[in-house]
Amino acid sequence: MKNPFRFLKRSHHTDEETQTAAEEETVTEEEEIEEPVSEKTKDPDDGFVEWLRSAQRGGIERRERNDIYETYSVYGADEQGRLICRLYHRYPEHERDFGLSYSRVLQFDEFNKRLLAELDRGDIKLGDYHACIEKAEQLCGITPGEDGTYTGFSRAEAEVLRDFCEAADTLTDKEYRTGDGIFRCSCRSVVGDESLNLWFRRPLRHDALDTQVSGVSRVDIGGYDIESMWIMGVYNRISERCERCRVTKLVYDWSAEKETVFLMTLEGFGGIGGTLLLAVSDAAAFSRFGFYSLDFSHTKP
Repeated sequence: MKNPFRFLKRSHHTDEETQTAAEEETVTEEEEIEEPVSEKTKDPDDGFVEWLRSAQRGGIERRERNDIYETYSVYGADEQGRLICRLYHRYPEHERDFGLSYSRVLQFDEFNKRLLAELDRGDIKLGDYHACIEKAEQLCGITPGEDGTYTGFSRAEAEVLRDFCEAADTLTDKEYRTGDGIFRCSCRSVVGDESLNLWFRRPLRHDALDTQVSGVSRVDIGGYDIESMWIMGVYNRISERCERCRVTKLVYDWSAEKETVFLMTLEGFGGIGGTLLLAVSDAAAFSRFGFYSLDFSHTKP
């Protein structure tokens, strides 16, 4: 009978060589296992000075399983005079301290945009924003504009805005809330029970009103080109109270729903004066709209 294993060649390695190779393989595997693995990244040694720290936020990161994580951002400058934003994160379930996720050098406009997004999320206060921007202006040699450091409406100004909303007879079920420089009125139409939001604030020195926002198209329109009869009703009453009113239609192009907010820039509003901004839309659009960044991707808790 023929040998069925004749196609197998005999190894030329001796038993001693085979044992040595096995030992080397075992040592290599042990070294790989014992190598420490750390999620925490050390802060760069660049003389970073912290100016502002945002509040901690939590979320869920979907990987092989859902990991609950927390983050916060730190804004400041390094010893070379560059504006820096750093993001720190941690996974509470791992019982580890916060570690540096990234550290980025930003231009002034990028730095300001991130701070405006923090305002929209409610992670920093308006007064802290102004203090941080003033330091960034000094560092970059930017001369402050004429607008002051607006931190909110006075009690008398808030009463003027409340009286205006109360006088709007096409709207009902009005509720008011103020905070972080914004006067908010949520209400419903007298017919059809449509929900509306009216948000008032003053412009900032470096307002997103003057910049382009990714994914958001802007078109200046006439007040009578507003599609919603209820929002047009707000425009009609606004026009009676101010010297001039300009309407800008903001549309979120990256959404299938094309959420829309009408931004009204008011000059000489009776009882307040100066420039006043009013954003008007339904509740669905406002759930994703940030009034400071004029973006649709930052929700406020």
